[in-house]
Amino acid sequence: MSTRARHTALLDVLMDGRAVGRLAQDPNERGAIWFQYDAQWLKSGYALSPFQPFALKTQAFKPLSKVFDGLHGVFNDALPDGWGLLLMDRALKRALDWDRHQIEPLDRLAYIGSRAMGALEFRPAMAQGPADPAVSLDSLAESALQMQEGSADDVLQALYLHGGSPGGARPKVTLAIERDGDQCISGFDTLPDNFDHWIVKFRARDADPPSMGRIELAYARMAQAAKVDMPPTRLISAKVRGKREDFFAVRRFDRAGNTKKHVISLGGMLEASHRLPIMDYGDVLKATLMATQDMREVHKAFRLMVFNVLAHNKDDHVKNFAFLRHGKGWAMTPAFDLTFSVGMGGQHTTSVSGEGLPRLASIAKIARDMQIKDWRETVAEVFAAVQAWEVFATEQKVPQPIWRAYRQAMQQSPCFAELTKTP
Repeated sequence: MSTRARHTALLDVLMDGRAVGRLAQDPNERGAIWFQYDAQWLKSGYALSPFQPFALKTQAFKPLSKVFDGLHGVFNDALPDGWGLLLMDRALKRALDWDRHQIEPLDRLAYIGSRAMGALEFRPAMAQGPADPAVSLDSLAESALQMQEGSADDVLQALYLHGGSPGGARPKVTLAIERDGDQCISGFDTLPDNFDHWIVKFRARDADPPSMGRIELAYARMAQAAKVDMPPTRLISAKVRGKREDFFAVRRFDRAGNTKKHVISLGGMLEASHRLPIMDYGDVLKATLMATQDMREVHKAFRLMVFNVLAHNKDDHVKNFAFLRHGKGWAMTPAFDLTFSVGMGGQHTTSVSGEGLPRLASIAKIARDMQIKDWRETVAEVFAAVQAWEVFATEQKVPQPIWRAYRQAMQQSPCFAELTKTP
């Protein structure tokens, strides 16, 4: 098809079959996108974001900025980045002969259709082939490897139907996995009662070691020991080019059986880019209080901050904090994307009291500002879990040179070093 294929100008936004509102490209202002709530949604629905600019109102409104190419943050959350964006770009090039710079934000949402993370769906969706109800993880893992080698034409169909819209740079797919078993089926059809929705992460061929899945599972177990709220996690095995490999899998918290749950990231809520180190944990905790109106959720965010600092997870950007709509309010989602990371320039993407290499005093200042009185106990609990990194790593058979290098990096961070010296 030629590049004259028509771009998407109008999209209906739905949730659980109900009309939520409509997105429209401004015909007079390039890159400007408007959203308007549906009249019936205004009567019985809720604001899609706890941030005040998204409050229920009759008039159409644009986003506060053009940080997401003119798209509102909550709708940008429905789009992938990294790996998923690569799949999308290649699929649209193949189907419509559009180069990346020609693809508009509403085109991308139409491509996602009903396959977004969270509960939002977009119509009319671009036509896509049916997903095979029986899924071979071996073939998907092989396809992910071939995609990284550039052989797009042979494998694209299988991957983009199961790729959904998971964010992040590493290859990943959304699947339904049998409870207490390993059988995989498509997650886009109605699930049998004994299946749950999962995300399976493959590894970046040139950046990740073969033990990447085991590393991330060791981190998940360490976070659980630190009392960080975590979703269920596991390893799932696939055979790739004659070798058996274990991949990290995490159960989706935006799904409960066949029910979709609405989620918004901190970056989507504040319309802030995760590509820039523009946030401080003080702001994260304040935003958590604003969104949830619950100090228990602020304590959860504080504990996650302490874990990220002590466990050397420096890729703590604004898309790695998110909020889940439940009942009539909001709560923090379980933690996700926890693993060893060197960050930008060796510093945390989200600073702690202005410091990219935070000291214990930086954590203490945020605790005082947010009136977290038992912060020392939280720090001690997290520190005890992270000190046991070797135990979690060896349990998951992480190679010794890798866990030793991670342990050394953790111990050299200012806050960890202080706690080692201080009873």
